[in-house]
Amino acid sequence: MDYTPVVVAPNAFKGTLSPLEAARSMACGVAQACPGRPVRLRPMPDGGDGTLEVLARALKADIRFFDVPDSCGHMRTVPFGLITRRQGAVALIESAQVIGLSGARCPFVTRSTEGLGRLVRHVLDGGVRTIYLGLGGSATCDAGVGLLAALGVRFAGLAHPDLEVLDRIGGVDVRGVDRRLAHTRLLVLTDVVNALAGPSGAALFAAQKGAGPALLADIDRRLRHAADRLEAAFAVSVRGRPGSGAAGGLGFACALLGARLVPGAAMIARLTGLSAAIETAGLVLTGEGACDAQTVYGKGPQLVAAYARRFGRPVYLVCGRIDDSFAPVAGQFARCASLPPGRSAAQALTAAVAALLTA
Repeated sequence: MDYTPVVVAPNAFKGTLSPLEAARSMACGVAQACPGRPVRLRPMPDGGDGTLEVLARALKADIRFFDVPDSCGHMRTVPFGLITRRQGAVALIESAQVIGLSGARCPFVTRSTEGLGRLVRHVLDGGVRTIYLGLGGSATCDAGVGLLAALGVRFAGLAHPDLEVLDRIGGVDVRGVDRRLAHTRLLVLTDVVNALAGPSGAALFAAQKGAGPALLADIDRRLRHAADRLEAAFAVSVRGRPGSGAAGGLGFACALLGARLVPGAAMIARLTGLSAAIETAGLVLTGEGACDAQTVYGKGPQLVAAYARRFGRPVYLVCGRIDDSFAPVAGQFARCASLPPGRSAAQALTAAVAALLTA
């Protein structure tokens, strides 16, 4: 019997299991197949769903709550993390908690990132001067104009800008931008490395958020128009930065405000000690809800596989479903499996891991 440790490092299984819940279910599968074998949990969100939970555990943050509008304008109480340090308070924010797909029932074109901007403003009011902001899992594609408006940017004739009016943005006044941002370290963890516009831009992910075929063909044009006006107003060019297309262009808006964009999976791997855990392990398990062509755009499982290759460790992948488009990437994993039907996600994930380890 092999008693070398198994590192369990999944992303979220969207709508069913957070990264931490998925890690625990996978650990149960290891225990069933290999009783007594050590397991190290390293849940691996990438900036999207589950990022706050994992960051709060890793950085020992307190969880606080605040009322903000979601992407459809409905007020909801959302969590954020707070760390009190002698050198200044730190806030942890997850965009999916504020403007995520859950509960987004309004028309896609009217969804806004304003609520996220209000939460940023709230933590600034509380004296925070370092913000970790996870981007991913949003229901929006407004290039972050709602967030910018909440933080003081004024759009001529548009009180509440969103995707519907992106191509009507004219005058942009940035003189009212919250001045505290200039003295705040804003570290943005993006779930993808895509730029704002182009064939692999933010519009690429709009269909899975509910955008119809007619709108899909026009979103990129609207994003480009907004970028033209905003970059001119801020006197910067940031639309090509990796991660600027994350969360429907929120990465772009944050870059305008001086944020540093980093791949979320890589940052979380560093904060949770993933590399050291894999180096002394015998096997690595990872996974997420859907494995498809988008998995290559900075997602957690690809990074986990890269670490495993660095140390010569086999890595197994379990996904809720595996799309045909994933085939070119599948070779990075020693074994791949999808969840069996007819069970809860947690039970299915446990069973899939146990089956992989006894095959």
